[in-house]
Amino acid sequence: MRQIARHDVVFVAGTAGEHELTWSQKAHEREGCHPYLHGPRNRNVRMGRALDGTPDMAAVLHAFAVVVAHFEALRTLYPRDADGHPRAVVVASGVLQVDEYACDAPATYDELNDFTVRLAEPGFAPDDLPLRAAVITMDGRPIHIALSLHHFSADTTAARIVAEHIARLAADPGADLGSGWQPRQIASFEASPSGLRHAHRVDTHDRAMLRQSAMPELQAPASHGDAVYNFVCLESAAVTLAAARLAKQYRTSVAAVLQAAYACALAEHIGIGNCVFNTVMANRQTTFAREAVAHIAGRALVPVDTSLGSDRFPALCRAVDAALVRSSSVSLREPDRYARSLDEVSTELGRSAHNPYVVNIRPIAPRELIRARADRAQQGLEQAMASSRYRRFPKPVDQNSGKLCFDVWGMSETAGISLGTDATSFDATDLAQILLSFERRLVGAAIGGHAARSGSFAGA
Repeated sequence: MRQIARHDVVFVAGTAGEHELTWSQKAHEREGCHPYLHGPRNRNVRMGRALDGTPDMAAVLHAFAVVVAHFEALRTLYPRDADGHPRAVVVASGVLQVDEYACDAPATYDELNDFTVRLAEPGFAPDDLPLRAAVITMDGRPIHIALSLHHFSADTTAARIVAEHIARLAADPGADLGSGWQPRQIASFEASPSGLRHAHRVDTHDRAMLRQSAMPELQAPASHGDAVYNFVCLESAAVTLAAARLAKQYRTSVAAVLQAAYACALAEHIGIGNCVFNTVMANRQTTFAREAVAHIAGRALVPVDTSLGSDRFPALCRAVDAALVRSSSVSLREPDRYARSLDEVSTELGRSAHNPYVVNIRPIAPRELIRARADRAQQGLEQAMASSRYRRFPKPVDQNSGKLCFDVWGMSETAGISLGTDATSFDATDLAQILLSFERRLVGAAIGGHAARSGSFAGA
C-alpha cells in the first residue's frame, strides 16, 4: 500500500464547550495511559472495516464529516492545564485529515492488521483531533477504512460504532446515526447527586471484594531495563466452535464460558482453588450507552469458584455468567475513591490488595458467532483444533506491564486470544501451557468431556 493523497475534511457542528473528564478517562490517566506518546504505551484504539457496496471517495469523505460532527468524542481536544493534567475541550468545527492509500490487490487480513497498527503508533498532540483516518482504494475505488482513536475518546466498542456509521453513511448518505450519550452527558451524570450515590454503592462493593480477592502476588522483574514482556497469542477456530456450542447448550454467554475455562486453566497451573479477576466491562447495558461513542469501559472484581471442577463445568459457566451480570452494575468506578479504598484495604491486609489478573473479553456480537458450524460433529472440532496457530511475541515494553492479561480480541471464524505479562512469575512457556489447557478444556467439554487431542500447537 502506498499513500497517494491527503484529503481535508471540513466538519461543522452545533455544540462546543469544556467538561470534566469522565471516570473512565480519569482512570486511564491514573493507570499511566499516555495517548500523546508514540508506540504501544499510548493505548490508542485501532479499527479497520471493509466498506459496503461501491461508494466513491466523495461519499466516504462526506460520511467522515457527518460522523465527526455528530459525535462530540471525535472532536474533543485534550490540552493540558498548568499541573499537566488533560482537559476535555469540544470544538464546534475543524478539519480532519484523511489519508488515501492505494493497493494493487485486495489486502490480506495480516496486511490490514499491520496497517492499523502503524496508524495507531503515533501519539496525539494536545491540539490534535482524537481521530486519525485512512481510506484504502483499489483501482480508484474505496474498499476499506482504517481508524486510530485517542484512548480517552473511545474504547474498542466505540471505535467499532464509528467505523460502522462511516461505512453505512458512505453506502447510504441518508442513513440515521441514532443517538447515544455524549461524554459531557456522562461527566454531568457522574458529578450529579445520582452519580455520587452510584459511586458510593460501587465503593462499598469494591471494599468488600478487595478484602476477599487476594490472588498470588506477581513477582516484578529485577529491573525495568531487563524486563521482557512475554506475549503469547492463540488463533483457534476450535475455541470459537466450542464456546458457541457450550454457550448455546448451557444457555449462558460466550464470555462466561471463556472466562470460566481460563479460570480453570490458570487455577490448575498455579495451584489455587478460587480465582478473582479484574474484569473489563463494556458498560453498555442501556440503549443510550450502547450507541455512545465514548470510553465507558470499566472494571469489576469477578470471583470464579474453580473448586467446582471440570465435572461441573456447566454450573461453573452459569455461576460466572451470573457474576458478570451482577458486576456490570458496579464496574464504573470513581477512580480517586477507588485508589483511597485500595490503599486502606492494603493496609488492613498487610499486603497489596491490587489485583493484576486482568481479563478483557471484547464484546461479542451474536452475529459474529458461526452458529451454523457450532453444531458440527466431534470430528469437525478436532480438525479445527489441529489448525490452531500459536505464536510468541517477546517485547521490551507493553502498556499492560505489571499485570497478567488474558485478552479475547476476536471471535469470528477464528478466535484471537492472547496472554501476556512481564512478571517473572510466568515465562513464555507457562503462558503457552495455560492457553493450551484453556483450549483443551473448551474442546473437551464441547465434545462430551472426552480428552481433547494434545497436538493443538504442534510445530509452533
